[in-house]
Amino acid sequence: MTIDGYAHCGISKYLPVGDVLAVLRQAGIDRAVLCQHLGEYDNSYLADVVGMYPGQFAAVCLVDPAGPHPEADLEAWHATGCFRGVRLRAEWLQPSAALWARAVELGMLLVVYAPQGTAAAAPDITAFATEHPTAQIILTHLGNPLVQNGQLAETKLLSLARIPGIFVQLSGLSQFCEFPHEALSGFIREVIREYGADRIYWGSNFPVCGDAAAYQRDLRLVRGGGWGLTPDQVAAVTSGTAAGLWFDAAARNVTI
Repeated sequence: MTIDGYAHCGISKYLPVGDVLAVLRQAGIDRAVLCQHLGEYDNSYLADVVGMYPGQFAAVCLVDPAGPHPEADLEAWHATGCFRGVRLRAEWLQPSAALWARAVELGMLLVVYAPQGTAAAAPDITAFATEHPTAQIILTHLGNPLVQNGQLAETKLLSLARIPGIFVQLSGLSQFCEFPHEALSGFIREVIREYGADRIYWGSNFPVCGDAAAYQRDLRLVRGGGWGLTPDQVAAVTSGTAAGLWFDAAARNVTI
């Protein structure tokens, strides 16, 4: 079984579910986690997709922390039973800590996007995780590393590995350097060593990552043991970790 732990699907941006399904099936993906794109607070389409394909898709909603009733919005989307996680920008974490604390109380995963990189976000992430030790926080896109002139800038991602509730998403690498991502190779190996494969999972970031050919190319790198991944680690990164976080045991044998 292979799980795509991070993809996009929509009708106002990106591609509708039929097009996404075609790419997943072509790549041999069994199920996927669909993340709401930034700026879209109406999560109805993703809820409909999860309802149409139960057990095959999990979804991540987005709520506006500056809206008039953000906590009520969060609770309403959670009540649909279609959203296991909520997406937030790292700079929203401390100003709206009560909102994300409510998400933790509801049992939702916090899917954190750090556009300025993990170094800038680490203090707020650490403070929130310390105050809410049951929180499960997923850092998307390898914490948004900054590569300049082929060199990786300072990042605090490795230091966060000491917090057991933090997970790392191995996704979106083409945003930072060209395939096969040589500038990030050593760093990814360190992340694997510090976090362990049971706290890392792969995501395509489709369609941001490119077309169907790019999708399959990136997946082959992971399936083939890129960055020194052992067969057991490959299984965890491409299936086990995401299954444990996003899917019920009863749904894990459903095929797209």
